[in-house]
Amino acid sequence: MSPQATHTIRLRGPWELQPLACTVLLSDGTTEREPGTLPAPCTVQVPADWSASLGVNFRGQALYSRRFGCPTGLQPGDQVSLVVEKIDALAEVAINSNSLGTMRITDGSCQWPITPFLQPRNLLEITIEQPRLTTTSAPLPRPDREETAGGLIGEVKLVILPA
Repeated sequence: MSPQATHTIRLRGPWELQPLACTVLLSDGTTEREPGTLPAPCTVQVPADWSASLGVNFRGQALYSRRFGCPTGLQPGDQVSLVVEKIDALAEVAINSNSLGTMRITDGSCQWPITPFLQPRNLLEITIEQPRLTTTSAPLPRPDREETAGGLIGEVKLVILPA
């Protein structure tokens, strides 16, 4: 099927952004919560890092959530996928409490089939983590973003492929 047959819906905003915890990356590659003051929750547009909303220096976990309606006009056999183009630095993705998977900044774009999970109203949740690094932290490659804030830095979209 030609690329022209697909339909794309961009999920730019508004997104709710809720800081969850301050975290640090350990030497074994896992993260651990640490004490710290969390910024206030807010509403944001994506793609963008969280520097303007949570601050340039926030290091930790934050939950991006967005509600959306089921795409209209779906026919039997049509397939809907969620595409997350880029995050910084680690992410867990879920729709309607169904885990879709994880991604890292070095993964580039990730795509998941979501047709079986769609409901009339849907909740997309993307937990982004950019932990604080120490001299003993495991490597966390962030090409060209070493000193920047984390976040949903690429488009988030639904791609509909007709049957």
